[in-house]
Amino acid sequence: MCTAIRFNSRFFGRTFDYERSFGEEIILSPRDSVKIGESVNRYGIMGIGVKNGDTPLYFDGINEWGLCSAALNFPEFAHYSDEDGRGVWASHLNTLVLGFCRSVREAGEMLSHLKIRGAEGGLPKTPLHWIIADPTGTIVVEPMADGVHIRNNPVGILTNSPPLDYQISRLSDISNLSVKNPRQSLYSRGLGAVGLPGDFSSSSRFLRAAFLSEALRLAANNSDCTAGGVGQNDGTAGGVGQAMDILYSVSIPYSAVISDKGEPVFTRYRVVADMERPAYYLTTASCRAIHRLCLTDSLRDGKKIFDFPLYHHEHIIE
Repeated sequence: MCTAIRFNSRFFGRTFDYERSFGEEIILSPRDSVKIGESVNRYGIMGIGVKNGDTPLYFDGINEWGLCSAALNFPEFAHYSDEDGRGVWASHLNTLVLGFCRSVREAGEMLSHLKIRGAEGGLPKTPLHWIIADPTGTIVVEPMADGVHIRNNPVGILTNSPPLDYQISRLSDISNLSVKNPRQSLYSRGLGAVGLPGDFSSSSRFLRAAFLSEALRLAANNSDCTAGGVGQNDGTAGGVGQAMDILYSVSIPYSAVISDKGEPVFTRYRVVADMERPAYYLTTASCRAIHRLCLTDSLRDGKKIFDFPLYHHEHIIE
């Protein structure tokens, strides 16, 4: 139960929602440090994931060119190839894209020639689809029974199942909503958005993210909204803060969703990536303070993979 969003042309963000931790950590992979098949990564990568031996398995990440990629759950629809031949393990796809591609266009071209295979060795076969973003746009990669679908994503948003085409078809359900109040309204602001879904299903989160992302885009182009300075999106801190606001609106509070096994499903972390100056801005369920991690030249050109745990201690300012 995750949500990923490209905000305007500079920022990309995602929530990671699940009932348990996988021991995920921050992983920085310098150039030429990760072997995938017979090759090693050309570009430095920073992201969040786990390691299988010495190989990072990224849930999401950004590379030195500002290209971002994230995996989201795709149950009931994901279908992997069991055929031999050129292919990539699903768990390695983010690492492959970020390690060898500089743009969405390059990623789409590379993946169009590859099969996506289930899971390497004893790893679980997790049903996934992916969103890949850069300042020019986004694509979504969905392995299904009739083949791998690589689609341009006009709204720059991805949640979980069903597939992207269905989610986009639902946008007509909110086409009459507005950030402005009806003219005849006698009470309360915000009535223009009455009918915007507030539940935590993937389709509702998709619609909520689409509405808020479009509102942010319109505000950035409206001088009346930015006159006071709060709405300005030209600074890093302001842009990250606005992106985090939207991610919080699609986050799942602890205990709001319970799995079939009785476990609470909640947002374990939120991350906003700066595609212009490759960096990660991160909050976790137990630490809402924003932490910044930069993909510096020294890390990109380093000799070994670095990993360190996520922050899990709330920072409260007296």
